[in-house]
Amino acid sequence: MVVVSLLVAAPPAAAQQDPPGNAADAARQLEEVNREAEALTEEWHAAKDTLEQRQSELSTLQAAVEPTRAALEAAVADEEQFRLEIDSVAMSTFESGNLDQLNALLASRSPQEFLDQMSAIETLAVEYRDKLDQLLTKVDDTAQKRIESDAAIARAQAAADEAARATEDVEKRKRDAEKRIDEAQRLLDRLSPQQRRDRRGPELSGPSSISGSGAGVEAIRAAMKMLGKPYRYGAEGPSSFDCSGLTSWAFKQVGITLPRSSSQQARVGTPVPRDQLRPGDLVFFYKPVSHVGIYVGDNKMINAPQTGDVVKYSDISSRPITGARRL
Repeated sequence: MVVVSLLVAAPPAAAQQDPPGNAADAARQLEEVNREAEALTEEWHAAKDTLEQRQSELSTLQAAVEPTRAALEAAVADEEQFRLEIDSVAMSTFESGNLDQLNALLASRSPQEFLDQMSAIETLAVEYRDKLDQLLTKVDDTAQKRIESDAAIARAQAAADEAARATEDVEKRKRDAEKRIDEAQRLLDRLSPQQRRDRRGPELSGPSSISGSGAGVEAIRAAMKMLGKPYRYGAEGPSSFDCSGLTSWAFKQVGITLPRSSSQQARVGTPVPRDQLRPGDLVFFYKPVSHVGIYVGDNKMINAPQTGDVVKYSDISSRPITGARRL
């Protein structure tokens, strides 16, 4: 399965408007509030994507801490063992006094005994020097392991701090979005049945089938099974969807995990000019991006349009298109 994850900054929430004086005012205000609610919901999704990435980074860095600690402990133990060995060599060499050539000569009863003692002294001296060189290497290794352990702990702590900030951001984005969602629903409730029908626009037919292959075409086929499912802010399916919830759900059915927000989905894949759109391309709207659909051909897309609506086909010219991507 392909996993894509990216980061994106989000603009601040808009201020709440005064309540409308009548149904007509409610209809006009609903369009604006709905756009703001959709944008804030997408910001919330983007914050959740960021949080998931931060949590993944934290898990990876935390997992690296224990091995570096274990390596440090092993290096310290190894260094201590070499210090004991050096002490043993030193004691063997000097426990009866500092042996030198004069002492060896005076203590020798024959030239051969002198040569034997000198050979032993040289052997001990070489062993001592070798052990000392090894100890210095162990000291350097221990120092490096300590640096690596401290760095791993610092990285894990920094990641924990980032994850905590990301958690706070998710909660803030969620609260901002929910305020606008509630406002949009109150405005929607004030519309007459005819106003609701007018707002949804004409019902467009789409392709009865999609020919071809590839992830995008397969995603269309998955999305077509969701036609008629209600729009709901923040919904990821399969009983209801918001715009990026539908696209991420559809592509997940074919093995591609997209970022949850439309703004981050607009950064994956390959950019496609509008005059080169093919069925299966993701189409994005508004600046900053806050709506997405899947192009099906004939200037149409399948999408979850807005609150009070359902998953359906829409004309891509009904909104200001700002880009398209092919996976």
